[in-house]
This record gives sequence, C-alpha cells and structure tokens, in this order.
Amino acid sequence: MRTSKPISTISYNSIEFLTAKLEELKRNHVISDYMFIFHHHESDERKDHIHLWILPNKLVDTMELQEFLQELDFKHPDKPLGCIPFRVSKVDDWLLYTEHFEPYLKFIGQSREYHYVRSDFHFADEDSFEDMYNHAHKGSEFAQRYQILQQLQSDAMNPTDLIYNGTLPLNMATSLNALYSLGQKVGRNGRSTHTPLCDEDGVLIED
Repeated sequence: MRTSKPISTISYNSIEFLTAKLEELKRNHVISDYMFIFHHHESDERKDHIHLWILPNKLVDTMELQEFLQELDFKHPDKPLGCIPFRVSKVDDWLLYTEHFEPYLKFIGQSREYHYVRSDFHFADEDSFEDMYNHAHKGSEFAQRYQILQQLQSDAMNPTDLIYNGTLPLNMATSLNALYSLGQKVGRNGRSTHTPLCDEDGVLIED
C-alpha cells in the first residue's frame, strides 16, 4: 500500500530496535510523528506485541516500511522479528483502543484483561502526544457521545437541558422524550420515575 495517511500495525520488534528505527525515519523526514505501546498478550492472542502508529511525512510504501523494520532474532536467525501489514488508522480510535480504555471497549462491544495508562506509551514528541491523547479522551467523536450518555444517565440532569444548552439538536427532542419515557417505565437507579410523584396535597405517591 502506498499512502500518506496515518497508519498503524502490530510489531514484534524489541522496543530498543523499534525506537532507533523510528527515530531514523523521523530524522530522514520519512515520517513526522510516531507512538507505540507494549501489550501483554491476552487469552485470545499468541504472544506479547507492540501497537505502532505512524504519521508519514510523504507518500510511503508500507511494504518498504515492513522491510525496514525487520530485526534479526538470534534465537531464530531464519525468521526475523517485524510487523504485520500496515493499515490506515484513525488516531482517536487507535489511542482509546490500545490504552484499553474501559468505556471505549464497552462502546465497541469488547473487553480486555489488561488495561494501560498514559505513561505506558512511547512517542516522538511529548507535546504532540499530549495533544492527541487529550483530544481522544475529551474532544473525539467517542468522547462527545460518552459525555452525552453520562448526562442522560444522571439524575441531576433534566433531559430538556440537553436541548436548551445546545448539546443535542432540537430535531432529537422526540427521540429524547422517548428515551426519557422508557427510563420512567423501567426505573432509574431503583426508582420507577425520574422524579418523585406526589398528590395535590404533597403526599408521596411513588418514588
């Protein structure tokens, strides 16, 4: 594949070798940025590995990159360490998935045994990484949806406020009302309604 778009792969290189090779690519202006994270293998995976993300600085041939990242394995000289074929990658999704961020995994219907934190990532530039990491968690499409879902589940939130404050468009009012009505029927945090119901004398009917 020849592309200038952000790409990612799974690498089986050593961290030291991979870092040296990526820095060489950056010095030669082949790539402008990179980051990666080491993962312990899960029960459905064969071995430990590294998730690698690269931002090309020009049109690159991903097969040439694979060849460039081949590393001699002294235990198996006939089979060098390397990476699987690259694929085009969205940085927000890559960051959230490789961190095994629990809310994101639930959002895509997955679960993982191991979970990682910001300090587990290796990167070319701290400022660039900080910007991308914060955007994934606070400004990405997932982050915005997650924030809305949290507000919808909050007892302190009046659903109409999401329309009034511009969080949701007016044309979603019908859907929001349907969701609110469903919440009243199935119960919210052990209550059958969003707010307590009282008769005209103020006597509690239902909570």
